[in-house]
Amino acid sequence: MGKRSFGGFSLAVSFVALYIFWILNSGRIELLYLSMGVICSFVIAYVFHEIFIPIKEPKAAFRTAIRFLLYIPWLFYQIVLANLDVAKRVLHPAMPIQPHIITFPSKLKSDLSMTTLGNSITLTPGTITVDIDPDGTFYVHCIAKEPAEALLSEVPCEMAARVGYVFGELEGWKKK
Repeated sequence: MGKRSFGGFSLAVSFVALYIFWILNSGRIELLYLSMGVICSFVIAYVFHEIFIPIKEPKAAFRTAIRFLLYIPWLFYQIVLANLDVAKRVLHPAMPIQPHIITFPSKLKSDLSMTTLGNSITLTPGTITVDIDPDGTFYVHCIAKEPAEALLSEVPCEMAARVGYVFGELEGWKKK
């Protein structure tokens, strides 16, 4: 028996995700918009499905999708906390801001996981991912010392560990 290909699965998942995105963003449920959405979503999914869903096995893709969906509320919570921290710093009379760039290593290997971590850091107010080396070293601009210490306190940092867990590169993210 030959090796099974899951290209059709990847195409189908990409198409469905893009079509749902199209419907949510178009704001119209009319035949013209729905049919344009089908055409555009299929063309984009056909061309880019291996980028959208790089995992070849459906079980692994499903596991990654579930883990990612569980990661989003945690990330949202971190964004809220960071917003409060930045607001406190800006409104404080002394403005306790000490901007600087930090570097930290990560154990992430894939481009997708490193990009996800970089975007997660940038989405969190007070930090911006400046660069990522191919070996997994991150360069992050921080508004103050405390947000930087959260990234440097342990290797991997909690956010990197959670992203690694989402993509199956690290076994678990729970603190010991």
